[in-house]
Amino acid sequence: MFSYFRKFDHRLWVLCLGWFSSAVGFSISLPFISIYFHSELGVSLTGIGLFFGISAVVRTFFQTMGGELSDRLGRYYIMVIAQSVRAVLFLVIAYVMATGAGFFPIAVLLIINSIFGASFQPAANATVADVVDSKRRTEGYAIVRAVANLGWAVGPALGGYMASMSYSALFVVSGLMALVSSSIIAVFLRDIRNKQTRRDSFRIKDVFAIRKDRNMLRHVLLVFMMYLVVSQLIAPLSLYAVELRGLTEGQLGFLYTVNGLMVAFLQIPATRLLRPLRYSSQLALGAAIYGVGYFCVGLSSSLPFFLLAIIIITTGENCISPPALSITANLAPSGYIGRYMGIYGFAVSGGWSLGPLLGGTLLDWAKPDYMYAWGIIVGVALLASVGFLRQTRRMPQEYNLYRK
Repeated sequence: MFSYFRKFDHRLWVLCLGWFSSAVGFSISLPFISIYFHSELGVSLTGIGLFFGISAVVRTFFQTMGGELSDRLGRYYIMVIAQSVRAVLFLVIAYVMATGAGFFPIAVLLIINSIFGASFQPAANATVADVVDSKRRTEGYAIVRAVANLGWAVGPALGGYMASMSYSALFVVSGLMALVSSSIIAVFLRDIRNKQTRRDSFRIKDVFAIRKDRNMLRHVLLVFMMYLVVSQLIAPLSLYAVELRGLTEGQLGFLYTVNGLMVAFLQIPATRLLRPLRYSSQLALGAAIYGVGYFCVGLSSSLPFFLLAIIIITTGENCISPPALSITANLAPSGYIGRYMGIYGFAVSGGWSLGPLLGGTLLDWAKPDYMYAWGIIVGVALLASVGFLRQTRRMPQEYNLYRK
């Protein structure tokens, strides 16, 4: 086992540690903010969905900017600055919540925080492509995702316990963990700070040149559709489980912990098991499994049924991220990995922006027959699955298959 891990550059493991700290900080507070808005501040389900939608629209734009800047300024500076500013913002949010502030100032601070989180993501994804050989790129993405989701297992478990005592304390811990992440990257990844491959001037219209790359354009459109479904896991599912089906916040934290542990320990084996399949076929399989999982959510009314649904959803989750990122990195011309990761992040954040709004609106519309809402989500997942299957025939093999 140790010989397997020695096959990768040590900088990958440093990045993993920084990513783990960031994931713990994010997941200890953000999954519970929708419950805080609804139960403590009285915000409607549609209003919460609108907040997450606006936040993710902002994040969508800055995902692209973060990718572009990482190609020019270097991954190191973008990651360190982003995590440092997030640490400060989390602590300010904790203070504002403790003083009894209403919805608007907290929402604004969270949206500003999401700007820097969005800048970090494409720079970190591009760093993986920089330090991992292209032949092992999918496994590299599987490793960082497994580690990040181990953070997702730790964070909600602590958050579910702490939320019953103090919501503001959650954001104090988030701030401290973001500071730890920034420090790890700043100290131990200094040798990548001059990783800069482009010196041309930035023009907004350059981002839209992606329309000429038909393979990438189809890929990101399907990724966007897929993440409309993926994004139901946070705000819509948490509100549905706690506010509409009566689970406790501790039980919700347990479900997210199961999700995080499954990814942490099964992502790498799943990636290796699926390696003979083309990447787009793996994505089609994951989308179909997601559909089954959210169908089960619609049928759930107690913890055991929600647990079954989460297990199925997480199985689908383990099929999608590494191959989607690998296709993106493989399609990117030399010197443009940051841009392509930013555009991929644009699609992901676009799904995250509309997904919670879609889910919240559907739940409001469908009450009390919530199965109709989840049925529409299932339909989106199955449409994405069909689209990825068509990509299997369209995309050249050199971009779409593991190379030994």
